[in-house]
Amino acid sequence: MKKLLKSRNTGLIVVLIILLVIARFLTPGMFTASSLISMLQNNTIYALLAIAEMMVILTGGIDISIASQLAFVGISCTTLACSHPGIPGIVWVLFAIVLGGLCGALNGFLVGYLHMVPMICTLGTMYIFRGLAFVVSGGQWWFAAQYEELNGYRTFAIGQFLGLPILLWITIVLIVVAGLFLGYTSAGRRIYAIGTSRESAAVAGIKEPNVTFYSFVICGAVTGLAGMLYTANYAIGYYGMADGFEMTAIAICVLGGVSITGGKGRMDGVAIGALIMSVVTYFISMIPGMSVWQKALQGGIIIVAVAINYFTEQSAKRQALKERSALI
Repeated sequence: MKKLLKSRNTGLIVVLIILLVIARFLTPGMFTASSLISMLQNNTIYALLAIAEMMVILTGGIDISIASQLAFVGISCTTLACSHPGIPGIVWVLFAIVLGGLCGALNGFLVGYLHMVPMICTLGTMYIFRGLAFVVSGGQWWFAAQYEELNGYRTFAIGQFLGLPILLWITIVLIVVAGLFLGYTSAGRRIYAIGTSRESAAVAGIKEPNVTFYSFVICGAVTGLAGMLYTANYAIGYYGMADGFEMTAIAICVLGGVSITGGKGRMDGVAIGALIMSVVTYFISMIPGMSVWQKALQGGIIIVAVAINYFTEQSAKRQALKERSALI
């Protein structure tokens, strides 16, 4: 029980409940089951990007190109789908995953094998992917309403199963799969090992370039899927879409307890962090005059979360030191 009370996730759940109570008080007419489902559906893209970003952050790196990857893959899918309207939606899902994986492979090659600094490298590819999105789209906006034959493309995202949007089910499945991958596979444990100590990982025979490479590939694949689902869900696509989404994804990771220096973080914490961010962004937009504060509040959340992570890590180190001293 004592361990449960000290758990970071327990604290996050308490914060989530408090936010829901406040939202219920401030927006009573909008706090319904349908509005909550709509909130989750409209914020699942952030959760998907957080899953993607987490894979890289755990290695001690960062990928600030994911929003541009989303735009490139999303607009590529919609452009091709307009030219080939008879192709089933599942094909575009697979195409998005592969194209996103290739984008991640480029980042992984540059960072893992050419040893470029992750932030600088992905800053460069951020502009490359955004430029490619412009080239593919021709600078034009895409609206699903103009293409009635693309209902199959959209149904994969906006359809429902057991009363919940398929988009939400996809996110839930990915959260579970990502958690199992990181916690129960050797490939996932290698990601943690690289982020915890590169020197120790090298001594253990773990090849850092390979782990860095496939962590970026996974990041890109999930981001690519998010790009296809974004355009399908909102029925719109343009080269500048999702601008700034990478910062929200990083904020969710940090809020969920992922150490920005790598090696620490759990998928369940990120899932709770995504829920908290969803409540903040959605219900703030419902309160008159508060939407202008949304970005400021997200920035405040990042700072507070980083501070909490720091003090939590320092407390854990002091406790470990005390335990070692007691054994001497």
